[in-house]
Amino acid sequence: MSVSETASDRITLKQDTARESGAHLKTRSPVPIRYIILGLLIAAGCISYIDRTAMAAANVDIAREFGLSFTELGVLLSSFASVYLVCQIPAGLLADRAGGRWLLFSCLLLWSVAQWLSALAGSVHGLLVARCLLGVSEAPVFLIGTRLVTRYFEPARRATPIAFLNASSSLGQVIGPMMLGAVSGAFGWRAMFAFVGSLSAGLALLWISIYRNPKATGSEPEQPEPPRAEKVIHELRRLLSFRTSWALAGGFVGVIYLQWLYAAWLPTYFQTARHFTVSQAGYLSSVPQFAGFIGGLAGGIVTDRLARRGWTPARACRTPLVAALLVAAVTTMLVPFCATTTLAVIVMSVSLFATGIAMTSGWTLGTVLIDEGSVATLEAIQNMGGSLGAVMAPVLTGAALQHSGSFTLAMAIAGVITLGSAALYRIGTRTRIS
Repeated sequence: MSVSETASDRITLKQDTARESGAHLKTRSPVPIRYIILGLLIAAGCISYIDRTAMAAANVDIAREFGLSFTELGVLLSSFASVYLVCQIPAGLLADRAGGRWLLFSCLLLWSVAQWLSALAGSVHGLLVARCLLGVSEAPVFLIGTRLVTRYFEPARRATPIAFLNASSSLGQVIGPMMLGAVSGAFGWRAMFAFVGSLSAGLALLWISIYRNPKATGSEPEQPEPPRAEKVIHELRRLLSFRTSWALAGGFVGVIYLQWLYAAWLPTYFQTARHFTVSQAGYLSSVPQFAGFIGGLAGGIVTDRLARRGWTPARACRTPLVAALLVAAVTTMLVPFCATTTLAVIVMSVSLFATGIAMTSGWTLGTVLIDEGSVATLEAIQNMGGSLGAVMAPVLTGAALQHSGSFTLAMAIAGVITLGSAALYRIGTRTRIS
């Protein structure tokens, strides 16, 4: 639907929003409701990735202060993703059944607290607790976003808004290394955590002030029916009985493994393998991440155009997804063999550009393989696979670095995992979940 939508469309959107567990946006703005919601969700996604990758900007300083090895640092980096993985199914069920206003507001405040606790951590155990709290509070954010996008955009035009939503993660990783590297270099890593916590709190206040309760306008909200335990268990069993669900989860392992490999270890790579300072490493890390952001947007454009040419929505997602994973796997394995920093940055940029395409295409694929009512739960299942990749990437990379002393083995492992994910998507996602 175009930006110049009709008055009847606006009324429909207003009614649909009121059904969203009592959540409602003012409709007098010249910008359609769907784009206001999308803009706020993009901001939340961007800040969430600045938050969750903040520790990577100060890996070396944190390891030095607490006396951590590469293996121990990898375990600490993976703590967020471990808790995030466990929370995906509950978060998906909650996002499918609860409105977005108070759920996202609560998440934003909670992950602000987690970052402030990181700033105050007096030991590695305190930092570990804060990272786990961050994993709990950030688990629903992209599921809430996908649920709202699915409601407001029809399948043939859904890939582009999902592309912007997913690209917000790469945008966060573009902004994060530059901004946080500068803050950490000037004021220390504790000030860096306090700063990003304040960003999240500010967005929470903006969200709650714009996304209003319909009672304020005199309309009565339609309260969602509380989910009964037996219904929840039945829904999970039903979804997990399909091979497609498992293929989506297994395929997403490789997508997020690559994303977290670069997010968690790229500044460390430039500091240890290329011998740059923390601030210089932050700026260099932002270049490939920007390519990932552009790739995320490109994935939505490509998918939408293929769908408009008559491709089925699933095929329009699957084809660029598999091709992008193949490119990302090969280029990642080539990184350690680059003779210069410039060449390494170029190859990493190609890899993250392809990863961005895969991220958008993979996330959109989940929305077209199931009906709207269960989309967040299916995406949660897929994201559990992605979270497993996020757990594996810091741990396996840290162990490989500790064992070999270089990134060659770590990049080879990432390439093999990504190739396996491409195969899973290719052969396992041909059946729609009825």
